[in-house]
Amino acid sequence: MASVYNSVTNSSYSSSVRGFGGLASGLDRDSLIEGMTAGTRAKIAKQQKSKQTFLWKQDAYRSISTKLIEFSKKYTSYTNTETNLSSASFWAKSSVTPLGTNSKYVQVSGSPSSSSAVSIVGVKQLAQNASVVSSDYVTDGTLSTGEIDLNEIKTVSTLEGESLKFQIGNKTFNVPLRSGTDQDGNPYNFSNGTQTVKSITKALEGVSIGGGKTLADMIEVTADPAGSINDPVGTPFKLDFKSKDTAGNDIRLAGGSEGALKALGVDSGEAFAELGEQGKTVITASGMSDELTTNQNLFKPLTFQEQVDGKKMSFTYNGVTKSIMLSYKAGDSLDDFANDIEKKLAKEFGTGRIDVRAVDVTGDKGKLQFTTQNPDGTNDRSSDLAISFADAGVMGKDGALNVAEGESNRLSMNATFLESGLNADSSKSETDPLNITINGVDIKGLTYGSSINDIIKKINSSDAGVTVSYLRNADRFSIVSKEEGASGKIEFNATTTDGQNTDNVKLFGSLAGTQDPNTGVVTPPAAVEGKDAVIYVKYGDASAPVELTRGSNSFNLDGLNVTVSGTFNETGVYDKEQEVTFNAKTDTDKIVKVISDMIKDYNEIIKQVNEQVSTKPNRKYEPLTDQQKEKMKDSQIEKWEEEAKKGLLFNDPELRSLSDSLRFVFSAGSEDQRKLASFGITTSKDYSEQGSLVLDETKFRAALENSAEDLKDLFTKKADKTTGETDGFMSRLTTITDNYASTKGAVKGSLIEKAGSTYAPTSILSNTIKKSIDGIDSIIERLQSQLKTETDRYIKQFTSLETLISQMNSQSSWLSSVGGQ
Repeated sequence: MASVYNSVTNSSYSSSVRGFGGLASGLDRDSLIEGMTAGTRAKIAKQQKSKQTFLWKQDAYRSISTKLIEFSKKYTSYTNTETNLSSASFWAKSSVTPLGTNSKYVQVSGSPSSSSAVSIVGVKQLAQNASVVSSDYVTDGTLSTGEIDLNEIKTVSTLEGESLKFQIGNKTFNVPLRSGTDQDGNPYNFSNGTQTVKSITKALEGVSIGGGKTLADMIEVTADPAGSINDPVGTPFKLDFKSKDTAGNDIRLAGGSEGALKALGVDSGEAFAELGEQGKTVITASGMSDELTTNQNLFKPLTFQEQVDGKKMSFTYNGVTKSIMLSYKAGDSLDDFANDIEKKLAKEFGTGRIDVRAVDVTGDKGKLQFTTQNPDGTNDRSSDLAISFADAGVMGKDGALNVAEGESNRLSMNATFLESGLNADSSKSETDPLNITINGVDIKGLTYGSSINDIIKKINSSDAGVTVSYLRNADRFSIVSKEEGASGKIEFNATTTDGQNTDNVKLFGSLAGTQDPNTGVVTPPAAVEGKDAVIYVKYGDASAPVELTRGSNSFNLDGLNVTVSGTFNETGVYDKEQEVTFNAKTDTDKIVKVISDMIKDYNEIIKQVNEQVSTKPNRKYEPLTDQQKEKMKDSQIEKWEEEAKKGLLFNDPELRSLSDSLRFVFSAGSEDQRKLASFGITTSKDYSEQGSLVLDETKFRAALENSAEDLKDLFTKKADKTTGETDGFMSRLTTITDNYASTKGAVKGSLIEKAGSTYAPTSILSNTIKKSIDGIDSIIERLQSQLKTETDRYIKQFTSLETLISQMNSQSSWLSSVGGQ
């Protein structure tokens, strides 16, 4: 659409592509035809210039109508209650303030109509939802690795932690083959064929190629043999990529990290480039070339030293992440390794903050244990420590340290209940049911294999009516009733609804009671119930306060939105010294800001309208043809068109009428105009500003304090024939905006009818200027057809001429040859 409407094209019917002219005659056929059709070409150019002028006019009208529509929506629409100057409620007293020595315990907002007739005498009790928090820590506060074997030689993936590049058409996409876990806590695993396919596919799914598609929609990852997800680490397989594209796109392996290319059997970047030049990096529906599949080295054996020495590992301590370089030399013990890590962490996070030691050591086997402590050596249970990242081969089930990414000294939300370190029965399997019953509601679908995250989500989304949270910093569980006040309770049940012992204690510890280790019988604590707020309220001159009970500390009090935050005068006996009363007043600052913004927007409309009707056009500037634009710089074109657009609406009767309507919202010398001036809103005395409004804020604020009702009426009143009352300021402005920019009804505002508006979608396709443009398009189409006919006729005539001349030349040559014999 833009290419059609935003440029003037010097259209021509190309003849030079339809053969070669002048070979026999020596005539410049194309130039001659261009000259012979110049009249028709000029007519086309004239129509296109006219069309561009209409388009510019359309934009100019729309820019004004848009301002009128937005002005109306902002200041006269009941959907914008905060800025609707037509509404009496906008001018009403809207600021309510609590007064008294205990006002610090009371917040208030809302309708001030009854504020003077009500007061709060006392607050006996605050509402409180039923809630419980673990008294004990949930975890033991340590971060431990799995068993480490310093002498073990592990088979590791050569792809993990590397990257590949794929090319589709002329676009290249980088695919990191991550190590560790994804954002949902699921591990990336390259230990065998099935796991590698899953991990690379997951990586492809993370790369968008546009149009709502990812690389996984274009490329399939396969392993041959496919194998099983439980195959041992290093089980041989052939990795392949196959095209899933059906649109004919060219898909290639475009490169990758050095390690990834070597895993595919390519020794260097230069060798890969040669394969690319030979077309052997193309990915087809049947897969990659033999050069990329027959010499793969997807696994390699590494010693513990090779896996960790010189590798980067990142730790997050109380929200701050820093990295250290691991160091391990042949002959070092696990204690040596732990001490080296502790020294490096001390340098990053402070001496004595993190204790690292080897535990459960048997020969060259053992674990690393990390605990947070204070510099004086005492235990620090308030600090949060986690392993956040490590280079490939260090972490993961098959990594050197046998520890998962994200492992911390807090409860792992992604861990299964069985592996979480909570009080899970070790004799259970992941498929065994986990029986949780709260408030008499069984939580369905839980097993020992459910993650802590899933367990909490299922509890929170159940009908138990509670919200469970894990407080990471405090290392405790928190449970809060969803129902407010005394309606809510938290009750841990000893048995499920079908009589089985619950696992509440295994999950929540002593928070949920005790459980006999022999019989499994659960003894839950007493139910915890919420409390209602009790407030004493006095109405007017009533002799005795009224006691109100509410389930929340926030409630509506006869139109006032009240929140209490503390108790006072708990007896409820009236004491004027402790009473909280309410004072209502107009929110002067809010009204002044809206009036100031309205005047600014109003003046901007007047300025734009007056500029359009008073600016004379410069006849030297017309819309440019494409040929003219080709000879100019972008900046020159921009300046030229800026001048060409000026004066398009000079002395336009529609805008002249709009200008007059805005300037004389109130007739000069009228009572309403006099009142408006007395309230601080006057018309500028500068004639060049053409009726712009001026706000005297001091006068206006005084009017709000002393004559608020009169000021409100001047803005909001409606005409009444029975009383002779006239429209107020905003009603008059509404009439103007409706006349010129209404977007409703069959007949829109005059500017919308003329040029259309995006605020009235149907008007875009049906407006006066659009009809003129459509007429011009028809003329251009007819002229272009005429130009084609003329050009074809002249080409045919010149072709005949060339043929005759060619024949004459042939005869002349023959005669010359005969005469020479």
